[in-house]
Amino acid sequence: MMTTFFVWQTLFVSVTLITTTLGADVCYGDLGCFTTDYPWSGTLERPIASLPRAPEELQIKFILRTRGGPADGQIVRPGDSVGVQASTFDGRKPTKFISHGFIENGFVSWITDMSQAFLRVEDCNVFAVDWGSGGGSMLPYTQATANTQLVGATIAQFINLLMQETGASLNSFHLIGHSLGAHIMGYAGERLPGVGRITGLDPADPYFQGTDPIVRLDPTDAQFVDVIHSDAGFFFTQLGLGMWDPVGHLDFYPNGGIEMPGCDQGLFDYIGLNGGIYEGGREFVACNHLKAIEYFDDSIDSTCPMMGYPCREHERFADGHCMDCGSQGCAQMGYHADRYAPPAGVTNLKYYLTTAERSPHCVYHYLIKLTLGTSSSADDMDGTPEISIITQSGSNTGYYSMTSGSIKLQAGNTYQYLLTSPSEFGTIREVRFRWDYDWSILNPGSWPIWFTPKIWVDRVQVMAGESQQRMTFCGFNSELTENVVMGLPSC
Repeated sequence: MMTTFFVWQTLFVSVTLITTTLGADVCYGDLGCFTTDYPWSGTLERPIASLPRAPEELQIKFILRTRGGPADGQIVRPGDSVGVQASTFDGRKPTKFISHGFIENGFVSWITDMSQAFLRVEDCNVFAVDWGSGGGSMLPYTQATANTQLVGATIAQFINLLMQETGASLNSFHLIGHSLGAHIMGYAGERLPGVGRITGLDPADPYFQGTDPIVRLDPTDAQFVDVIHSDAGFFFTQLGLGMWDPVGHLDFYPNGGIEMPGCDQGLFDYIGLNGGIYEGGREFVACNHLKAIEYFDDSIDSTCPMMGYPCREHERFADGHCMDCGSQGCAQMGYHADRYAPPAGVTNLKYYLTTAERSPHCVYHYLIKLTLGTSSSADDMDGTPEISIITQSGSNTGYYSMTSGSIKLQAGNTYQYLLTSPSEFGTIREVRFRWDYDWSILNPGSWPIWFTPKIWVDRVQVMAGESQQRMTFCGFNSELTENVVMGLPSC
């Protein structure tokens, strides 16, 4: 079936490339010229050629919010130096630009919420970019992708105006974009060599994945580029709307970057959770894609660090093999990622982490290692190991199963488990351990009426990922019968 799909796709692309007029150009004054020449079209990734619509059609505008300005913001038009001077913009303060993506506009609630979050934690200027009210972000998608080039050019021109009129420093600008908006910020950054930072929130996949760096967001577009990938499944088979390839200095893949916790609800569940048909339907269609926004928004004023761990693939991270930050170091996903900017020339560093289903999404990571003891009478036992953490204050986490099902527990072996918690344990006073024996009715030899199932427990090691603190709790090679709790003190 997949072979047939690719045959038809290849035929479609071939016909399109033959029938599409290539080499078309359009110029819009100071904003420059745009083309459909390679690599902007004529490729497998971009089979349909489109040029951006005129500025007067797109009606791009900027909504400024500051601590001293009106809550609804002040609208400033591109090129309006008088409007800049009359606004509450202060060039001495850091400035954020936030861009929406496909079929949205600059007045959507998530941009307002993010703007207000920025202003709570930082005295800054926040511009929402609206390129949707004039229809620039609407269908067809191919036209919207072409329009992003003009939007990026307009943002760059406006930032140059801000610097000229107010003395603002290029380094003080932070550009944040979701989906198509991420690539918009890449286009703006390309025209502003030395701009401080770009944050890509699940950069759009269709028409960008696998393209030349000039076509998409890439690490050369700013001094620091950080990216959150939340819907990075292959578009044609998994309907992933976001890119899989790393395109920043730091690329974060929460929960593996494809399927996000909390995105498995039905349409009516989403409508109920989001308080309306529009927001609920939007969440139902693009929940994974929108999670990148939620994660970044959470990170702005959260005390939980949203720490990402360097790893070559999610499977190794999920198995607990990447909790040591090592020489590369760990990095926080979201607002504080710039604290972990790598040395010059280092790009595409990949980080993995786990999140919760709902806000607050941040969780703390703990690596648990159980080492069984040895005995001359020890036999292999099928069972499920469980662990509980007792904090210094005496609170009990309850029991966590260390495996997804029954495993073979062998004397002398070590088993590890990645545990996550919405709160930090702090100092751990004791670890409690128990195990459940698994016997089969079809195997009389496994029935516990003939013997007492037991294992020997040597130690449990706990590593707190966020603090990198390591703690050891000793069982001293003690015998443990099934469903009996053993308390292991610190040693």
